[in-house]
Amino acid sequence: MNKFLILIFLTLFSISLNAQSFYGGIIVGTTLSQVDGDDYGGFHKISPLGGVYVRNTYNSNWGTSLGIEYKQKGSKDVSKDEYGYVTNYYAMRLDYIEVPFLVNYKLNKFKIPKLVDYSFKNDFWIDFGVSGAYLIKGTDDYGHGPTLPVREFRKYEVACHFGINYYFNSHWIFHTRFSYTFPLLPIRKHPGGQVYWLNRGQYNHNLSFAIKYEF
Repeated sequence: MNKFLILIFLTLFSISLNAQSFYGGIIVGTTLSQVDGDDYGGFHKISPLGGVYVRNTYNSNWGTSLGIEYKQKGSKDVSKDEYGYVTNYYAMRLDYIEVPFLVNYKLNKFKIPKLVDYSFKNDFWIDFGVSGAYLIKGTDDYGHGPTLPVREFRKYEVACHFGINYYFNSHWIFHTRFSYTFPLLPIRKHPGGQVYWLNRGQYNHNLSFAIKYEF
């Protein structure tokens, strides 16, 4: 884990040295998550998100960013009967240190011929890319408290990302990001190890909302 963090900081430092226009920032927000393949549906787990990042631009429209974030993922399901009593409870908690590497593209306008032609007054950037994440701890909870899983979680996750960033001004930014585990590397296998084409196990599926402050 220590070597993993050292590599991250060395990479962040390298990016800052080679940047044409360099920015640093912090991100604080929340993540709505579910796990595809756990037989529970819906973004019912709400968890914290926080981290730091560096960003550089190569020209007026293109750039890249690299961050290090604490991100809690997992799923939650609480079923109740008609009287309000809990009949089923399950929670999966996955604490990750995640390192997203994103390509940034600035949209100046949104145009659909003969329908929409809108120019953004403030900066509006889209992000797309991948991340590597280290699982600090993963637990299952069936209503009696968190326990270590019978089927172990993969210690590392690779995920795909797509996000948007709306700049209120030069420092404050609203950010939202969709993330999904890379299909060939599930966070853990199905019971019995079944594989159905690209469905190879369980996958993190989450949506984050955050505020960034950029220096």
